[in-house]
Order: sequence, then structure tokens, then C-alpha cells
Amino acid sequence: MVDRFGLHYFKSHQKAEDKCIEYVIDEQYPCQLQGGMQRYLDDDRNCYAYTPTAVLTVAGGMDAGRGQYPHMTLLGYGDDMESAQWLCGGSLISHRYILTAAHCLHSETSGPLKFIALGILKRSDQENLWHKYNVRKSIPYPEYKPPSKYHDIALVESDKWIKFNHHILPACLNTDDTAEHSIAFGTGWGTTGHRKSLADNLQTVVLSMYTEAECYTYYPEHRNLVDGYNHTTQMCYGDMDGINDTCEGDSGGPLQVHSHLSSCMYTLIGVTSYGRPCGVAGGSGIYTRVSAYISWIEKIVWP
Repeated sequence: MVDRFGLHYFKSHQKAEDKCIEYVIDEQYPCQLQGGMQRYLDDDRNCYAYTPTAVLTVAGGMDAGRGQYPHMTLLGYGDDMESAQWLCGGSLISHRYILTAAHCLHSETSGPLKFIALGILKRSDQENLWHKYNVRKSIPYPEYKPPSKYHDIALVESDKWIKFNHHILPACLNTDDTAEHSIAFGTGWGTTGHRKSLADNLQTVVLSMYTEAECYTYYPEHRNLVDGYNHTTQMCYGDMDGINDTCEGDSGGPLQVHSHLSSCMYTLIGVTSYGRPCGVAGGSGIYTRVSAYISWIEKIVWP
């Protein structure tokens, strides 16, 4: 397969990986590389904004730029769209499906998940920037049994075909369960620290991988993790020296790295699941490991 720049891509015959190649070839992601900088299309200013690739970075986070994470999704709860409570995050992975955490399918205060919002950078964005959809179907992983924190992953189907544009584009899925990523990026509109209010602007934060032993020490056996941290289906990332972390309201959102196919795309390696109080120095959060669930995702999203 050849993209518009003449670059060649070879199909892997794994559906998730091949769909990622199709997105690289068919869609125009609002990013261009300029040396050590990445250039993002800023429609608000009708120009490009530059961000150093090394710090493309939630507690300890920084404001994301418009179009920087076009797969980011807000999930809404309540009786109608206009008064919905937007409490969880998710990631667009196809024209129909959002990947999120299973515990985000129902809110203790606002009931079942009902709405999807795409294309926004800020909660305060004008209404015309919000692309809203009704939820047709919520699909938790079959082995998810709350309040257990294991298998905390789900798919959400939109009631309509989601049209891609510069600010609404899918992310790739990590299919390699042997890959290790020392650094990853967390994103969300959650609280910007313990007991602080929800962020208006999408936040992005750089997180470091903890070893399996460190994760198990931080998350030993308890009532919601009866066997303790499970390295096969979970991973933990945080900030060993500072307070960078994902927080309340970031649940269901992505843990991501730059795609090996294109630096302007992201590959989802984790789904924000669970953590101790965020914004605490040296803290880490648990993320559901995406690669452990690829077969299940593919059967539903790309049957």
C-alpha cells in the first residue's frame, strides 16, 4: 500500500494493524514534522502551532493543542445531551467505536452512559465544535466483574457513522504484547490535581513506566485486586519524581505513544483504569493493557 507521499506500507494481516495503515494512507492528520518540532493546525488562529516533539506531553499536565489528539472523546451521562454530565474519556478507534474503561459505562450519580462527544479541545468550546452522538450499544469485556479492577475495558458503539475531519480522527491500537514503552502520554479532561476541579482544556502529561515488581508493590492484593496487580492485562505508569498523573475524570481515556507508522498519529497502549489519590509525588496509576484484548476488539469492531 502506498500513501500520498509515495511511502510504502505492508499489510500485517492483523486487522487492527491493517486498519491503522489504512488510516495513515487515507486520512490527513493535522500534524506535520518540522525538524525537531511538530506542527499542528490551529483553526482558531488560522495558522500552525509548533510543539517540540520531545515534550509533547491530569495532575502536573499541560494544555494540549487543538487537533493534537483528534481521537480524544468525552463520554456523557444524564437524561439529555444539553444537560449531560461529561465524566469519562475515551478514544475513537473507527467510524463507529470508542475504546474506554468498563467502569465508565455507568455513573453512580448519573446513570448509564448515553452520549459521545468528539472534536473538542475545551469543555467551554462553542456548541458548533461539539460533535455529539447517542450511544447505540455499550459492550464491556465479558470477564469484567465490578467492583474488581481486572479487565476494565469496553467498547462503545455510536448510533451513527462518525465522520472524520481534522479534529476527529482514530488512533491506532497496540497489537504487540511484548513491546515496552518507557515513556507514554496520558490525556484527559479530568481534575488537575487531588480535590481540584475538572480541567476545561484537554490536558496532556508525560508518564514513565514502572516495572512489574514496582507495580505489584504499589498495588498489592486487596478487595478490588484480589490477586494484586496483573502484569499480563495491566500496566502502571506515573511520575517517580514529581506529581504527573491521570486523575478523576480521566477514566477511560488513553495511555498512548507515537505510532511507529506516523509520528502524527498515536497508538493506544493502555486505558486509564484505576489509581490511588492522584497528584501525589511518586504515584502511579493502573492502565488496562490494550494488547491483551486485541482479539476481542477486532471481532467486534472489524468482524
